Amino acid sequence: MRALVSVSDKSGLVEFIGECGSSISEIYATGSTGDHLRKNGIKARSTSELTGFDELLGGRVKTLHPKIFAGILADGEARSRKDRDYPDFDMVICNFYPFSQVSGGNNIEAMTENIDIGGVSLVRAAAKNYRNVIVLSDPSDYVVVADSLRKEEKVSENIRKELALRSFQRVSDYDILIYNSLFRVMDGGISQSLLISGINGEKLRYGENPDQRGYLYSDGSVFGVANSRKLGGKELSYNNLMDSDSAFAAVMEFEKPACVIVKHNTPCGAAVGKDLLEAYMKALDTDRESAYGSVIAFNREVDEETASALSQLFVEVLVAPSYGEKALDIIKKKKNLRILEIKPEQGRGVRVRSISGGYLLQDELTSQFGKLELKTVKHATPEQMEDLDFAWKVVTHCRSNAIVLARNGATVAIGAGQTSRVEALRIAIAKGGKKCENSVLASDAFFPFSDSVELAGENGIAAIIQPGGSIRDGEVVTMAEQKGIPMYFTGKRVFLH
Repeated sequence: MRALVSVSDKSGLVEFIGECGSSISEIYATGSTGDHLRKNGIKARSTSELTGFDELLGGRVKTLHPKIFAGILADGEARSRKDRDYPDFDMVICNFYPFSQVSGGNNIEAMTENIDIGGVSLVRAAAKNYRNVIVLSDPSDYVVVADSLRKEEKVSENIRKELALRSFQRVSDYDILIYNSLFRVMDGGISQSLLISGINGEKLRYGENPDQRGYLYSDGSVFGVANSRKLGGKELSYNNLMDSDSAFAAVMEFEKPACVIVKHNTPCGAAVGKDLLEAYMKALDTDRESAYGSVIAFNREVDEETASALSQLFVEVLVAPSYGEKALDIIKKKKNLRILEIKPEQGRGVRVRSISGGYLLQDELTSQFGKLELKTVKHATPEQMEDLDFAWKVVTHCRSNAIVLARNGATVAIGAGQTSRVEALRIAIAKGGKKCENSVLASDAFFPFSDSVELAGENGIAAIIQPGGSIRDGEVVTMAEQKGIPMYFTGKRVFLH
Protein backbone atom coordinates (compact mmCIF):
# COMPACT_ATOMS: atom_id res chain seq x y z
CA MET A 1 0.00 0.00 0.00
CA ARG A 2 1.03 3.56 -0.68
CA ALA A 3 0.27 6.03 2.10
CA LEU A 4 -0.03 9.80 2.20
CA VAL A 5 0.76 11.21 5.64
CA SER A 6 0.19 14.78 6.85
CA VAL A 7 -0.55 15.18 10.55
CA SER A 8 -0.60 17.92 13.15
CA ASP A 9 -0.92 15.48 16.06
CA LYS A 10 2.00 13.10 15.60
CA SER A 11 1.30 10.95 18.67
CA GLY A 12 1.40 7.22 17.95
CA LEU A 13 2.25 7.69 14.26
CA VAL A 14 5.70 6.08 14.28
CA GLU A 15 4.45 3.14 16.34
CA PHE A 16 1.48 2.63 14.01
CA ILE A 17 3.59 2.57 10.88
CA GLY A 18 5.96 0.15 12.59
CA GLU A 19 3.04 -2.16 13.44
CA CYS A 20 1.85 -2.08 9.82
CA GLY A 21 5.24 -3.40 8.70
CA SER A 22 5.45 -4.39 5.05
CA SER A 23 1.75 -3.64 4.48
CA ILE A 24 2.82 -0.06 3.77
CA SER A 25 5.31 -0.16 0.92
CA GLU A 26 5.74 3.57 0.21
CA ILE A 27 5.07 6.78 2.09
CA TYR A 28 4.66 10.35 0.87
CA ALA A 29 4.65 12.96 3.63
CA THR A 30 4.43 16.72 4.04
CA GLY A 31 7.19 18.87 5.59
CA SER A 32 7.28 18.44 9.37
CA THR A 33 5.53 15.05 9.19
CA GLY A 34 8.21 13.74 6.82
CA ASP A 35 10.95 15.11 9.05
CA HIS A 36 9.36 13.37 12.05
CA LEU A 37 9.19 10.03 10.23
CA ARG A 38 12.75 10.19 8.87
CA LYS A 39 14.05 11.21 12.29
CA ASN A 40 12.53 7.99 13.63
CA GLY A 41 14.05 5.78 10.93
CA ILE A 42 11.05 5.58 8.56
CA LYS A 43 11.61 6.27 4.86
CA ALA A 44 9.28 8.95 3.52
CA ARG A 45 9.27 10.78 0.20
CA SER A 46 8.28 14.42 0.10
CA THR A 47 4.95 15.45 -1.45
CA SER A 48 6.95 18.13 -3.27
CA GLU A 49 8.12 15.35 -5.61
CA LEU A 50 4.52 15.21 -6.87
CA THR A 51 3.51 18.85 -6.63
CA GLY A 52 6.73 20.39 -7.93
CA PHE A 53 6.89 22.91 -5.08
CA ASP A 54 7.86 23.06 -1.43
CA GLU A 55 5.42 24.49 1.06
CA LEU A 56 3.98 27.80 -0.11
CA LEU A 57 2.81 30.83 1.89
CA GLY A 58 4.53 29.75 5.06
CA GLY A 59 2.94 26.30 4.99
CA ARG A 60 -0.59 27.36 4.07
CA VAL A 61 -0.33 25.35 0.83
CA LYS A 62 1.24 21.89 0.93
CA THR A 63 -1.08 19.27 -0.57
CA LEU A 64 -3.59 21.23 -2.65
CA HIS A 65 -2.55 19.82 -6.03
CA PRO A 66 -4.31 17.75 -8.77
CA LYS A 67 -1.74 14.93 -8.67
CA ILE A 68 -2.34 14.34 -4.99
CA PHE A 69 -6.13 14.50 -5.14
CA ALA A 70 -6.31 12.44 -8.33
CA GLY A 71 -4.27 9.77 -6.56
CA ILE A 72 -6.74 9.75 -3.68
CA LEU A 73 -9.98 9.97 -5.67
CA ALA A 74 -9.13 7.54 -8.48
CA ASP A 75 -11.35 4.44 -8.53
CA GLY A 76 -12.29 1.57 -10.80
CA GLU A 77 -10.63 1.67 -14.22
CA ALA A 78 -8.68 4.81 -13.38
CA ARG A 79 -6.63 2.88 -10.83
CA SER A 80 -5.54 0.30 -13.41
CA ARG A 81 -4.39 2.75 -16.07
CA LYS A 82 -0.66 2.98 -16.66
CA ASP A 83 -0.54 6.23 -18.67
CA ARG A 84 -0.59 8.53 -15.63
CA ASP A 85 2.10 10.67 -14.04
CA TYR A 86 0.75 10.43 -10.50
CA PRO A 87 0.58 7.50 -8.05
CA ASP A 88 -2.54 6.03 -6.47
CA PHE A 89 -2.87 6.31 -2.70
CA ASP A 90 -4.30 3.41 -0.72
CA MET A 91 -4.14 5.07 2.70
CA VAL A 92 -4.42 8.65 3.93
CA ILE A 93 -3.25 9.46 7.46
CA CYS A 94 -4.21 13.00 8.33
CA ASN A 95 -5.47 15.08 11.25
CA PHE A 96 -6.15 18.78 11.48
CA TYR A 97 -4.57 21.93 12.83
CA PRO A 98 -5.46 22.30 16.56
CA PHE A 99 -8.18 24.94 16.17
CA SER A 100 -9.76 23.80 19.45
CA GLN A 101 -6.79 25.14 21.41
CA VAL A 102 -7.55 28.74 20.35
CA SER A 103 -11.32 28.47 19.93
CA GLY A 104 -12.17 29.88 23.36
CA GLY A 105 -10.19 33.10 22.94
CA ASN A 106 -10.74 36.38 21.15
CA ASN A 107 -7.68 36.39 18.87
CA ILE A 108 -9.11 36.21 15.35
CA GLU A 109 -5.63 36.01 13.82
CA ALA A 110 -4.75 32.96 15.93
CA MET A 111 -8.05 31.35 15.00
CA THR A 112 -7.73 31.91 11.25
CA GLU A 113 -4.15 30.64 11.23
CA ASN A 114 -5.34 27.42 12.87
CA ILE A 115 -8.06 26.72 10.29
CA ASP A 116 -6.96 23.66 8.33
CA ILE A 117 -7.67 23.66 4.59
CA GLY A 118 -5.56 20.97 2.95
CA GLY A 119 -5.97 18.42 5.72
CA VAL A 120 -9.76 18.66 5.74
CA SER A 121 -9.76 18.31 1.94
CA LEU A 122 -7.52 15.23 2.06
CA VAL A 123 -9.70 13.52 4.64
CA ARG A 124 -12.93 14.35 2.83
CA ALA A 125 -11.55 13.00 -0.46
CA ALA A 126 -10.24 9.80 1.14
CA ALA A 127 -13.50 9.20 3.01
CA LYS A 128 -15.46 9.66 -0.21
CA ASN A 129 -13.35 6.96 -1.88
CA TYR A 130 -13.34 4.64 1.15
CA ARG A 131 -13.63 1.48 -0.96
CA ASN A 132 -10.16 2.18 -2.35
CA VAL A 133 -8.58 4.35 0.33
CA ILE A 134 -8.25 3.72 4.07
CA VAL A 135 -8.65 7.03 5.90
CA LEU A 136 -7.26 7.57 9.39
CA SER A 137 -8.23 11.01 10.66
CA ASP A 138 -7.30 10.64 14.33
CA PRO A 139 -4.65 8.67 16.27
CA SER A 140 -7.48 6.70 17.89
CA ASP A 141 -8.04 5.03 14.48
CA TYR A 142 -4.60 3.46 14.42
CA VAL A 143 -5.28 0.47 16.63
CA VAL A 144 -8.20 -0.94 14.62
CA VAL A 145 -6.28 -0.70 11.34
CA ALA A 146 -3.07 -2.13 12.78
CA ASP A 147 -4.98 -5.07 14.30
CA SER A 148 -6.78 -5.74 11.03
CA LEU A 149 -3.59 -5.70 8.98
CA ARG A 150 -1.81 -7.92 11.47
CA LYS A 151 -4.62 -10.50 11.64
CA GLU A 152 -6.17 -10.36 8.16
CA GLU A 153 -3.47 -8.64 6.10
CA LYS A 154 -6.20 -6.32 4.83
CA VAL A 155 -8.78 -3.83 6.04
CA SER A 156 -12.36 -4.94 5.45
CA GLU A 157 -14.98 -2.78 3.79
CA ASN A 158 -16.93 -2.56 7.03
CA ILE A 159 -13.93 -1.09 8.81
CA ARG A 160 -13.32 1.26 5.89
CA LYS A 161 -16.94 2.45 6.12
CA GLU A 162 -16.61 3.05 9.84
CA LEU A 163 -13.39 5.01 9.35
CA ALA A 164 -15.02 7.06 6.59
CA LEU A 165 -18.01 7.90 8.78
CA ARG A 166 -15.75 8.88 11.66
CA SER A 167 -13.84 11.13 9.27
CA PHE A 168 -16.94 12.86 7.93
CA GLN A 169 -18.04 13.37 11.54
CA ARG A 170 -14.69 14.94 12.46
CA VAL A 171 -14.75 17.23 9.44
CA SER A 172 -18.27 18.33 10.39
CA ASP A 173 -17.37 18.86 14.06
CA TYR A 174 -14.28 20.83 13.04
CA ASP A 175 -16.24 23.11 10.70
CA ILE A 176 -18.96 23.73 13.29
CA LEU A 177 -16.39 24.61 15.95
CA ILE A 178 -14.78 27.09 13.54
CA TYR A 179 -18.10 28.70 12.63
CA ASN A 180 -19.37 29.00 16.19
CA SER A 181 -16.06 30.35 17.49
CA LEU A 182 -15.71 32.97 14.77
CA PHE A 183 -19.40 33.89 14.99
CA ARG A 184 -18.95 34.55 18.70
CA VAL A 185 -15.93 36.81 18.19
CA MET A 186 -17.13 38.58 15.06
CA ASP A 187 -20.57 39.19 16.60
CA GLY A 188 -22.40 38.22 13.45
CA GLY A 189 -25.86 39.20 14.70
CA ILE A 190 -28.64 36.69 14.20
CA SER A 191 -27.54 33.46 12.57
CA GLN A 192 -30.04 31.78 10.29
CA SER A 193 -28.69 28.38 11.34
CA LEU A 194 -27.81 27.07 14.77
CA LEU A 195 -24.94 24.61 14.42
CA ILE A 196 -24.40 22.34 17.40
CA SER A 197 -21.72 19.70 17.55
CA GLY A 198 -21.25 17.40 20.51
CA ILE A 199 -18.26 15.04 20.46
CA ASN A 200 -16.67 12.48 22.76
CA GLY A 201 -20.09 11.46 24.05
CA GLU A 202 -20.17 9.94 27.52
CA LYS A 203 -23.13 8.25 29.16
CA LEU A 204 -23.78 9.45 32.70
CA ARG A 205 -25.27 7.36 35.49
CA TYR A 206 -28.59 9.13 34.88
CA GLY A 207 -30.02 12.58 34.31
CA GLU A 208 -31.45 14.89 36.97
CA ASN A 209 -33.39 11.89 38.33
CA PRO A 210 -32.71 8.14 38.21
CA ASP A 211 -35.39 7.42 35.59
CA GLN A 212 -33.90 9.98 33.14
CA ARG A 213 -31.04 9.09 30.83
CA GLY A 214 -28.13 11.52 30.88
CA TYR A 215 -25.19 12.18 28.54
CA LEU A 216 -22.23 14.55 28.36
CA TYR A 217 -20.73 15.87 25.13
CA SER A 218 -17.78 18.16 24.48
CA ASP A 219 -18.06 21.14 22.14
CA GLY A 220 -14.65 20.23 20.70
CA SER A 221 -12.73 22.94 22.55
CA VAL A 222 -10.46 22.56 25.55
CA PHE A 223 -12.42 24.99 27.75
CA GLY A 224 -15.12 24.76 30.38
CA VAL A 225 -16.65 22.05 32.53
CA ALA A 226 -17.44 19.65 29.69
CA ASN A 227 -13.72 19.54 28.79
CA SER A 228 -12.40 19.41 32.34
CA ARG A 229 -9.83 16.90 33.59
CA LYS A 230 -11.09 14.66 36.38
CA LEU A 231 -8.14 14.17 38.71
CA GLY A 232 -9.89 11.97 41.24
CA GLY A 233 -13.14 10.73 42.68
CA LYS A 234 -16.09 8.68 41.52
CA GLU A 235 -18.22 9.07 38.42
CA LEU A 236 -19.74 12.48 37.74
CA SER A 237 -23.50 12.83 37.62
CA TYR A 238 -25.67 15.16 35.54
CA ASN A 239 -26.39 17.31 38.59
CA ASN A 240 -22.70 17.40 39.54
CA LEU A 241 -21.89 18.86 36.13
CA MET A 242 -24.69 21.42 36.24
CA ASP A 243 -23.61 22.60 39.70
CA SER A 244 -19.95 22.66 38.68
CA ASP A 245 -20.76 24.85 35.70
CA SER A 246 -22.69 27.31 37.86
CA ALA A 247 -19.98 27.42 40.52
CA PHE A 248 -17.12 27.93 38.09
CA ALA A 249 -18.95 30.65 36.14
CA ALA A 250 -19.59 32.51 39.39
CA VAL A 251 -16.11 32.23 40.88
CA MET A 252 -14.41 33.39 37.69
CA GLU A 253 -16.17 36.75 38.03
CA PHE A 254 -13.60 37.75 40.67
CA GLU A 255 -10.02 38.97 40.39
CA LYS A 256 -9.16 38.52 44.08
CA PRO A 257 -8.78 34.97 45.48
CA ALA A 258 -12.38 33.73 45.61
CA CYS A 259 -14.53 30.78 46.61
CA VAL A 260 -18.12 30.02 45.60
CA ILE A 261 -20.13 27.21 47.18
CA VAL A 262 -23.09 25.94 45.14
CA LYS A 263 -25.98 23.74 46.16
CA HIS A 264 -28.81 22.79 43.79
CA ASN A 265 -27.44 25.00 41.02
CA THR A 266 -27.36 28.27 42.98
CA PRO A 267 -24.73 29.77 45.30
CA CYS A 268 -25.25 29.28 49.04
CA GLY A 269 -22.00 31.02 50.00
CA ALA A 270 -19.32 33.15 48.33
CA ALA A 271 -16.36 35.24 49.41
CA VAL A 272 -13.10 36.87 48.40
CA GLY A 273 -10.05 37.01 50.66
CA LYS A 274 -6.34 37.68 50.91
CA ASP A 275 -5.86 34.02 49.94
CA LEU A 276 -8.00 30.99 49.07
CA LEU A 277 -8.16 29.69 52.61
CA GLU A 278 -9.64 32.94 53.92
CA ALA A 279 -12.08 33.09 51.00
CA TYR A 280 -13.17 29.50 51.65
CA MET A 281 -13.70 29.95 55.38
CA LYS A 282 -15.70 33.16 54.84
CA ALA A 283 -17.85 31.52 52.15
CA LEU A 284 -18.44 28.47 54.35
CA ASP A 285 -19.59 30.66 57.25
CA THR A 286 -22.51 31.93 55.17
CA ASP A 287 -24.46 28.68 55.38
CA ARG A 288 -22.59 25.66 56.76
CA GLU A 289 -25.73 23.55 56.67
CA SER A 290 -26.27 23.99 52.90
CA ALA A 291 -22.54 23.57 52.20
CA TYR A 292 -22.77 19.90 53.21
CA GLY A 293 -22.69 17.86 49.98
CA SER A 294 -22.03 20.94 47.85
CA VAL A 295 -19.87 21.85 44.86
CA ILE A 296 -17.03 24.24 45.73
CA ALA A 297 -15.18 26.33 43.14
CA PHE A 298 -12.00 28.41 43.33
CA ASN A 299 -10.44 30.87 40.90
CA ARG A 300 -6.84 30.07 41.86
CA GLU A 301 -4.67 27.00 42.21
CA VAL A 302 -5.78 25.12 45.32
CA ASP A 303 -2.98 25.12 47.90
CA GLU A 304 -2.10 22.76 50.74
CA GLU A 305 -3.71 24.87 53.48
CA THR A 306 -7.01 25.19 51.66
CA ALA A 307 -7.01 21.49 50.83
CA SER A 308 -6.53 20.63 54.52
CA ALA A 309 -9.53 22.76 55.47
CA LEU A 310 -11.64 21.23 52.69
CA SER A 311 -10.87 17.73 53.91
CA GLN A 312 -13.01 18.41 57.00
CA LEU A 313 -16.22 18.83 54.96
CA PHE A 314 -18.26 16.43 52.84
CA VAL A 315 -18.06 17.88 49.31
CA GLU A 316 -19.44 16.35 46.10
CA VAL A 317 -17.18 18.16 43.60
CA LEU A 318 -14.17 20.43 43.82
CA VAL A 319 -13.55 22.79 40.89
CA ALA A 320 -10.47 24.92 40.17
CA PRO A 321 -8.10 25.93 37.35
CA SER A 322 -5.29 23.88 38.95
CA TYR A 323 -4.11 22.14 42.12
CA GLY A 324 -0.80 22.09 43.95
CA GLU A 325 0.90 18.72 44.27
CA LYS A 326 0.59 18.60 48.05
CA ALA A 327 -3.01 19.79 47.87
CA LEU A 328 -3.87 16.93 45.52
CA ASP A 329 -2.26 14.40 47.85
CA ILE A 330 -4.55 15.63 50.64
CA ILE A 331 -7.85 15.82 48.80
CA LYS A 332 -7.32 12.56 46.90
CA LYS A 333 -7.54 10.77 50.23
CA LYS A 334 -11.27 11.48 50.07
CA LYS A 335 -11.95 8.68 47.57
CA ASN A 336 -15.41 9.82 46.51
CA LEU A 337 -14.57 13.51 46.06
CA ARG A 338 -14.68 14.42 42.38
CA ILE A 339 -11.79 16.76 41.54
CA LEU A 340 -12.11 18.81 38.34
CA GLU A 341 -9.39 20.89 36.73
CA ILE A 342 -11.00 23.36 34.32
CA LYS A 343 -9.49 25.71 31.76
CA PRO A 344 -11.49 28.95 31.82
CA GLU A 345 -13.00 30.31 28.62
CA GLN A 346 -11.80 33.67 27.42
CA GLY A 347 -14.33 36.07 26.00
CA ARG A 348 -18.07 35.85 25.61
CA GLY A 349 -19.73 32.49 25.14
CA VAL A 350 -23.28 31.49 24.30
CA ARG A 351 -25.80 29.29 26.07
CA VAL A 352 -28.12 26.89 24.29
CA ARG A 353 -31.22 25.35 25.85
CA SER A 354 -33.60 22.92 24.20
CA ILE A 355 -37.35 23.47 24.25
CA SER A 356 -40.06 21.41 22.59
CA GLY A 357 -39.54 21.63 18.85
CA GLY A 358 -36.36 23.66 18.89
CA TYR A 359 -33.67 25.56 20.74
CA LEU A 360 -33.14 28.82 22.57
CA LEU A 361 -29.77 30.56 22.29
CA GLN A 362 -28.49 33.61 24.14
CA ASP A 363 -25.26 35.33 25.11
CA GLU A 364 -23.74 34.16 28.35
CA LEU A 365 -24.86 36.14 31.38
CA THR A 366 -22.19 38.27 33.08
CA SER A 367 -22.29 40.86 35.84
CA GLN A 368 -20.82 43.61 33.66
CA PHE A 369 -22.92 46.73 33.18
CA GLY A 370 -22.54 50.29 31.93
CA LYS A 371 -22.73 53.25 34.30
CA LEU A 372 -23.61 52.87 37.97
CA GLU A 373 -26.10 55.57 39.00
CA LEU A 374 -26.60 56.86 42.53
CA LYS A 375 -30.33 57.50 43.04
CA THR A 376 -30.29 58.82 46.61
CA VAL A 377 -28.66 61.81 48.27
CA LYS A 378 -26.66 59.62 50.60
CA HIS A 379 -23.55 57.89 49.21
CA ALA A 380 -22.22 54.50 50.22
CA THR A 381 -18.80 54.39 51.91
CA PRO A 382 -15.80 53.05 49.92
CA GLU A 383 -16.01 49.79 51.87
CA GLN A 384 -19.73 49.48 51.12
CA MET A 385 -19.06 50.16 47.43
CA GLU A 386 -16.67 47.20 47.34
CA ASP A 387 -19.30 45.03 48.98
CA LEU A 388 -21.99 46.23 46.56
CA ASP A 389 -19.76 45.25 43.63
CA PHE A 390 -19.11 41.87 45.25
CA ALA A 391 -22.81 41.24 46.01
CA TRP A 392 -23.80 42.19 42.45
CA LYS A 393 -21.39 39.62 40.99
CA VAL A 394 -22.79 36.92 43.26
CA VAL A 395 -26.47 37.70 42.65
CA THR A 396 -25.81 37.44 38.89
CA HIS A 397 -25.31 33.71 39.38
CA CYS A 398 -28.19 33.05 41.80
CA ARG A 399 -31.51 31.68 40.60
CA SER A 400 -34.17 34.38 40.35
CA ASN A 401 -35.84 35.91 42.16
CA ALA A 402 -32.64 36.48 44.09
CA ILE A 403 -31.39 38.66 46.93
CA VAL A 404 -27.78 38.63 48.19
CA LEU A 405 -26.71 40.22 51.48
CA ALA A 406 -22.96 40.76 51.84
CA ARG A 407 -20.38 42.36 54.10
CA ASN A 408 -16.58 42.47 54.16
CA GLY A 409 -16.22 40.61 50.87
CA ALA A 410 -18.44 37.69 51.85
CA THR A 411 -22.07 36.71 51.59
CA VAL A 412 -24.06 37.12 54.79
CA ALA A 413 -27.14 35.34 53.44
CA ILE A 414 -28.78 34.47 50.12
CA GLY A 415 -32.44 34.18 49.23
CA ALA A 416 -32.84 32.70 45.75
CA GLY A 417 -35.27 30.90 43.47
CA GLN A 418 -38.40 32.54 44.85
CA THR A 419 -41.59 33.61 43.08
CA SER A 420 -41.73 36.82 45.13
CA ARG A 421 -38.85 39.27 45.51
CA VAL A 422 -39.82 40.34 49.01
CA GLU A 423 -40.03 36.66 49.99
CA ALA A 424 -36.46 36.16 48.74
CA LEU A 425 -35.43 39.02 51.04
CA ARG A 426 -37.37 37.57 53.99
CA ILE A 427 -35.53 34.27 53.52
CA ALA A 428 -32.15 36.00 53.35
CA ILE A 429 -32.89 38.02 56.49
CA ALA A 430 -34.11 34.92 58.34
CA LYS A 431 -30.88 33.11 57.42
CA GLY A 432 -28.62 36.02 58.23
CA GLY A 433 -30.22 37.08 61.50
CA LYS A 434 -28.21 39.70 63.36
CA LYS A 435 -25.41 39.47 60.77
CA CYS A 436 -27.67 41.35 58.32
CA GLU A 437 -27.05 44.62 60.16
CA ASN A 438 -24.71 46.89 58.17
CA SER A 439 -24.63 44.45 55.25
CA VAL A 440 -25.34 45.54 51.68
CA LEU A 441 -28.06 44.16 49.44
CA ALA A 442 -28.02 43.17 45.75
CA SER A 443 -31.18 42.33 43.82
CA ASP A 444 -31.09 40.61 40.42
CA ALA A 445 -34.10 42.62 39.15
CA PHE A 446 -35.97 45.78 40.09
CA PHE A 447 -38.18 46.10 43.17
CA PRO A 448 -41.82 46.20 42.00
CA PHE A 449 -42.86 47.81 45.29
CA SER A 450 -41.16 49.68 48.12
CA ASP A 451 -41.88 46.91 50.66
CA SER A 452 -38.51 45.22 50.19
CA VAL A 453 -36.65 48.48 50.83
CA GLU A 454 -38.75 49.11 53.94
CA LEU A 455 -37.94 45.61 55.20
CA ALA A 456 -34.25 46.15 54.45
CA GLY A 457 -34.25 49.35 56.48
CA GLU A 458 -35.93 47.66 59.42
CA ASN A 459 -33.12 45.09 59.50
CA GLY A 460 -30.18 47.50 59.34
CA ILE A 461 -29.17 46.94 55.73
CA ALA A 462 -26.74 49.72 54.81
CA ALA A 463 -26.80 50.04 50.98
CA ILE A 464 -28.63 48.60 47.96
CA ILE A 465 -27.67 47.85 44.38
CA GLN A 466 -30.37 46.90 41.86
CA PRO A 467 -31.12 47.20 38.12
CA GLY A 468 -33.94 49.76 38.37
CA GLY A 469 -36.60 50.00 35.70
CA SER A 470 -39.82 49.59 37.69
CA ILE A 471 -42.78 51.92 37.11
CA ARG A 472 -42.57 52.49 40.87
CA ASP A 473 -38.86 53.37 40.96
CA GLY A 474 -39.80 56.74 42.41
CA GLU A 475 -41.58 55.15 45.37
CA VAL A 476 -38.71 52.73 45.89
CA VAL A 477 -36.08 55.48 45.91
CA THR A 478 -38.24 57.61 48.24
CA MET A 479 -38.38 54.71 50.71
CA ALA A 480 -34.59 54.36 50.50
CA GLU A 481 -34.25 58.07 51.29
CA GLN A 482 -36.59 57.72 54.28
CA LYS A 483 -34.59 54.77 55.62
CA GLY A 484 -31.24 56.49 54.96
CA ILE A 485 -30.10 53.72 52.59
CA PRO A 486 -27.88 54.66 49.61
CA MET A 487 -29.35 53.10 46.46
CA TYR A 488 -27.58 52.48 43.16
CA PHE A 489 -28.99 51.42 39.77
CA THR A 490 -26.98 49.29 37.35
CA GLY A 491 -29.43 49.61 34.48
CA LYS A 492 -29.01 45.88 33.81
CA ARG A 493 -31.19 42.96 34.89
CA VAL A 494 -29.46 39.67 35.70
CA PHE A 495 -32.33 37.17 35.89
CA LEU A 496 -31.16 33.56 35.89
CA HIS A 497 -33.97 31.04 35.36
